[in-house]
Amino acid sequence: MVVNVKNTLPTAQGHPGFLIASSEGVGRADLLESLRKAIALWGSAPRPAAPLPRGEPPPSAAGSGGASPHVIAASIAQLRGLDLARIDIVICATRLADGSGLEALEAIRRRRPHVPVIMAGCRADAGLAIASIRAGASDFVIVDPGDATGLAVAVEKCFTQQRVRRENDRLRDELRQSLAELEIRNRQLEAVVNQLEVKARTDPLTGLANRRWLNLMLQGAWAEATRHDLPLGCLMIDLDGFKALNDRAGHQRGDDALRAAGRIIHDSCREIDVQARYGGDEFCIVMPHTEPYEAVMVAERISTAFAEVAREFSTDEAPLGLSIGVAHRHLSRPASADALITHADEALYAAKAAGKGRVVVRGAGGVFAPMTRG
Repeated sequence: MVVNVKNTLPTAQGHPGFLIASSEGVGRADLLESLRKAIALWGSAPRPAAPLPRGEPPPSAAGSGGASPHVIAASIAQLRGLDLARIDIVICATRLADGSGLEALEAIRRRRPHVPVIMAGCRADAGLAIASIRAGASDFVIVDPGDATGLAVAVEKCFTQQRVRRENDRLRDELRQSLAELEIRNRQLEAVVNQLEVKARTDPLTGLANRRWLNLMLQGAWAEATRHDLPLGCLMIDLDGFKALNDRAGHQRGDDALRAAGRIIHDSCREIDVQARYGGDEFCIVMPHTEPYEAVMVAERISTAFAEVAREFSTDEAPLGLSIGVAHRHLSRPASADALITHADEALYAAKAAGKGRVVVRGAGGVFAPMTRG
């Protein structure tokens, strides 16, 4: 028998549907009477309730005609054929015509593991209480004719647990969504921070590192080299004739020459090399794990490549070239990272003094000389 459950009892999510699992002649009459009284007690008890939708009539505790609406399954076989999707609470007798209440409980939990099941029996069935709870029942109630208080309390408890579970599920879903949104925002923030870090260490004209980042990386490279006695080279690079180019062709043309030099320097170095615009038309390269002859080879490669590019910027009256000074930790024996830069700068001025367009190495004791491999 299926009875419409609308307007029976209000809950936060709608109206409850009851399933009675009880066989004719096996306590069903007492169970139905207790349920009717329990619904009346539960419906009249004061409790905080969700407001009804506008225009909806107040619920009737006893339902239509004083009978409590419910769905009845007279046997376990019939129970297995019912649609349990709209059932909110199951009240199951300890004995049915074709099996025990524990078997009925197992059949229900297989299909609706989270629907609350109240086991109901007479006082002689009290010994089944522990087994019922262990099997997954929400409660075990002794049904006494004329007294429905225990069943009303059990129903109240089940609905309270359902409300709590739904609220927990809602909060869990909100938390999951909030965490997902937070992760997205963190990734966006991380991307912005990375962009700002790149901008903070990059020269906007050439795309190479700026002097601030060069100094920071130089200190780390120097600490590693001195701690483990590793080779460390440094190149100082200056454009010859750059002022004349600016005066003759304008600053925009001068910027084009600086960009061309930056591209050549970048393409001539490894990832571990720190290439930076040192200031104006000067560039600097810090070269960890680099032997002296390797540093000179890189300097000569940069000089040769720029000589090809410089032709488009040069005139007979104002040639554009490039001078490079080389310093190395194992050659000039600098006492500090700053001294390594100073030695490379001294070699650069020696290259310019020697006629420009040259690569000059700073040796020990202030000796300057070209250097080739070997």
